[in-house]
Amino acid sequence: MLNLHIPQIGTVRRPQTLNRASARCGVISKAQIKLYTNPGSRGKITEWYLAELNVPHELVSVDMRRGEHKTPAFLAINPFGKVPAMTDGDLPLFESGAILLHLANKYGKLNDDELGTAAQWTLFANSTLSEAFFNDRQRPTQMPVMLRTLNELLSKKPYLTGQEFSVGDIAVGSYLLYLPLFFPDLDLTQYPEVWLYMQRISERPTCPAPYKEAMAGALEAAAQRQGSAGGVMSKLFGRR
Repeated sequence: MLNLHIPQIGTVRRPQTLNRASARCGVISKAQIKLYTNPGSRGKITEWYLAELNVPHELVSVDMRRGEHKTPAFLAINPFGKVPAMTDGDLPLFESGAILLHLANKYGKLNDDELGTAAQWTLFANSTLSEAFFNDRQRPTQMPVMLRTLNELLSKKPYLTGQEFSVGDIAVGSYLLYLPLFFPDLDLTQYPEVWLYMQRISERPTCPAPYKEAMAGALEAAAQRQGSAGGVMSKLFGRR
């Protein structure tokens, strides 16, 4: 394992802490995780999962305009100079999906089958779903396919893996909550189960503020589009 001695980069926020019961059990003795991020990155995805796990960590803001991502200190963590990146003790990691899966494996208490399912949804989000949403050539045909299929899956269960919120919901749900930010004119109410799912996950206390704000804006825009459509509005906004 690498023995990294990494100088301070950017601004460090106060670490979150475990609840007292977990601390007494000695699950993690100190905040050994540092997440390097900035507001324009996918760091919010990994922040969300760290908050769900209640793992102590420090958030380090990397100022790209000042070139902090090109310093030797940061390149020792991610040689490609991108965020998010993370150190867990002496282990450096980059790519949001890899970080999610490391956290799931080490701190999520998943069995082998659950870890396989977590990898499935995380890789799906970062490859298939991301391309369908943000690749200009694929979006016209593939975005509707992805949303229709997710709508069908979510008509059978509240979350992607069943009755419980999981890391897969963070991976996929984050991309869904990006949609109102990047495509404000997209009417997601035509996928009612996806729409309700987005509301449901955005209401979690751990959901990052930008996602909550995006969903609030989407709800307001949808209400304006629908006007006073009575029963339709009740179905879409009255159930979680």
